[in-house]
Amino acid sequence: MSRAVKRRDEKTIFQSGITDYEAFLKENQKKINLMLNKFLRFSILIGPLLMLAIRFGIFHSVTYASCVIVSLLVLSLSCIHYVLTMREGNTVRAAVIAFLAIDTLLVLMNSAHIGIYITWFVVPLISLLFCDFKVYAIAVAINYAMMTLSVWLVSPYYASLRVDFDRPFQYFAGRMGGFTIETAIMVVAGYCLCRLSTSYYRELIEKYRILSDNKRQMNAQMAILESMSEIYEYASLIDLDAMTETAIRDTRAADRHASGTISGGQSRMNAKLMPSIAAESRQAFADFADLSGALTRMHDVQSMDREFLSAETGWFRAQYIVVERRPDGAPARIIYTIQNIDRQKRREEQLIRISMTDELTGLANRRGYDTDMAALRKEGMGEDFVLFSVDVNGLKEANDTRGHVAGDELLMATAECLTTVIGPIGKVYRTGGDEFLATAMTDAPSAVLEEIRSRSAAWRGAYGEALSLSVGYAARRDHPDADIHGLEIRADQMMYRAKSRYYSAPGTDRRRNHQETA
Repeated sequence: MSRAVKRRDEKTIFQSGITDYEAFLKENQKKINLMLNKFLRFSILIGPLLMLAIRFGIFHSVTYASCVIVSLLVLSLSCIHYVLTMREGNTVRAAVIAFLAIDTLLVLMNSAHIGIYITWFVVPLISLLFCDFKVYAIAVAINYAMMTLSVWLVSPYYASLRVDFDRPFQYFAGRMGGFTIETAIMVVAGYCLCRLSTSYYRELIEKYRILSDNKRQMNAQMAILESMSEIYEYASLIDLDAMTETAIRDTRAADRHASGTISGGQSRMNAKLMPSIAAESRQAFADFADLSGALTRMHDVQSMDREFLSAETGWFRAQYIVVERRPDGAPARIIYTIQNIDRQKRREEQLIRISMTDELTGLANRRGYDTDMAALRKEGMGEDFVLFSVDVNGLKEANDTRGHVAGDELLMATAECLTTVIGPIGKVYRTGGDEFLATAMTDAPSAVLEEIRSRSAAWRGAYGEALSLSVGYAARRDHPDADIHGLEIRADQMMYRAKSRYYSAPGTDRRRNHQETA
């Protein structure tokens, strides 16, 4: 086991962030099993230690062969136990193997007339660490069964040494009577301890969960407070009656709390921002910045904001907030704020791109296609507009026979082929599993079709040796009265005819043909 894995496994339950009792139970079982496995591996040394004891005449009833058997048996069981421990969902079975291994070791030692008494009851007590009464009950049952076997095996030997027993069964019955009483007492005590520990851990984990939730909530609240303290790049109080402006927040210390008369009908900040506003938005910003216009527009509203793009600072939001009104309802004093939202806008743009992009191929997806077509319906199609419908032949067969990696390779190859051919004159979309659409501005769609066929025929991949595409198109010039939907239908019809010809060829999967043309 690597040091990194070892450090990970040695983390405490609470360091791992577990706040659910069932998850705690599972993690705890694994940790206890790992501890038991260390004990089993250490127990492999019992065989060599017994050999040393035989060598120095400590044990006379033990043979070297039994020592070897003990070590080999413990080694085998420890290996099985480790495998089960590392496989998720097998922690209870692993515990059973561990208890069985320890009890078997005790049986072998006892049968060699090495006195084992108190140790018999240690194994069930160890099982209490699992915090699961089912595990404890299994450990007690295995322990009692192995204890019974052990006493039965040694009864003839010890009965022959005792004058108070006539038969081995008398020794067996006497010894097991005492062990049974002790086991019953241990079961009751263990049950109480198990209930107490599980109740304690449940309560402890629930408290930890509450503390963790409170900590997350406090961190979130602190983050909000910190963000609110820095939310505005600039804020000023504007008196529309006196036409004065007082800065109440400015990122520049020199201008903080500065005040003065408004000139030109706009705030000082707006006058500084005007040169950096994008040319296409400059007039809109000038109208928004005009305080006389704001006076009229805010007669019945509490706040008004707009977003603009600055060449220096990126996107920002300008906002007017009414704090005092005249008797006629017109705003008398307003707070004017500027908030930098460039990061937020970039994030929004990125999310929009992600939502409209196919993850596998990097092409625009169905949502992107629908958005572009909605815009095209408003703007109108050019005379050279052509809509292509493309479907990958044999994709299901590739997935079924060579795996999805082969199918993904075909999809990416199709995307590359279509982008290479159509990309310079249009845009390609992946709209379904093996379905692609493309728009292009061209007066030679048949030439584009031939180039697609040529490039797809020349393709060779790591998992497949052929790329076959069924392609159909519909040109605006050929169907002047058709809208986008009409062109889609005609392009699909041509594509399905091509697909039908492909699957009509000998050796193709006709079930796939039926599914795709149904």
